[in-house]
Amino acid sequence: MLIKFLGTSAGCPTLKRNVSSIAFILNNPSYEIWLFDCGEATQHQILKSCIKITKIRKIFITHLHADHILGLIGLLTTISINKSNNLLEIYGSKGIKKYIKCSLKFTNSYINYPIKIYEIKEGEIYNNGIFKVKCFILNHIIESYGFYIKELNKKGSLNVDKLILDGIFPGPIYKIIKNNENIILDGKKINCCKYIKNIIKGKKIVIFGDTSPIKLYNKNLLNCDLLIHEATLHHKYKNIANQRGHSTNIQAAYIAKKYCVKKLVITHLSARYNYNDLKYILKSCIKVFPNTFIAYDFYSFKI
Repeated sequence: MLIKFLGTSAGCPTLKRNVSSIAFILNNPSYEIWLFDCGEATQHQILKSCIKITKIRKIFITHLHADHILGLIGLLTTISINKSNNLLEIYGSKGIKKYIKCSLKFTNSYINYPIKIYEIKEGEIYNNGIFKVKCFILNHIIESYGFYIKELNKKGSLNVDKLILDGIFPGPIYKIIKNNENIILDGKKINCCKYIKNIIKGKKIVIFGDTSPIKLYNKNLLNCDLLIHEATLHHKYKNIANQRGHSTNIQAAYIAKKYCVKKLVITHLSARYNYNDLKYILKSCIKVFPNTFIAYDFYSFKI
């Protein structure tokens, strides 16, 4: 799986950083893509990347502020022009349906492929047996969500040597054992689990929308493989950031430390910051949480 940052600036774009959007590229045969937020000019960023617009299957919107959604309608109509017939699912807070419907109506735009729009509430919003996605409310000035993406555990390979040693030889029965189904063989119940090697644990990723530091305990964050957290302002502007429903770099680092996450990537950094400012912001984070990275446009992170 690959995370690609298409926009990392907060509020407005800069010459080098666009507004919010993150692409999650699944490691499946179709290399399906999920987008998290779709700020203005996201489709321009896609054109500059390796991402194929027709591979986008899901779009998750953290909240309905302009710098997170203004690129959505343009992207939807461009997918039509590319003649995609695939179902596109959009998840967002209350109002996302009306926003899309009105925008398409007043711009005389249309889409010629199936689309489903879900207005979300806290809890599990998607599960296909391979991935599940939960959303949880954050602390912003409007309704804003974080997303917990869990790759479900994979079964280990069969211990063929042990099976043969116990007199169970290759055949259709191996598939039944792998699926951990109840089996009676020669009048004896087979304990399938003892023939399956170690389970491969799935990865856990958490992507935050805009938020001031969360106060209530959130078990979704605990020991996650990757936390993507906003860090709109440097910590010396803590009061301003928090009043506006945002976090600082140091606050993001302390959240990562508190929940024992494996890696932290900070993004959504104010447009006021130049390259040297961002280096300093990262350095400050690393003092609190050493395994911190800072996102820039087109930065890729392998999971």
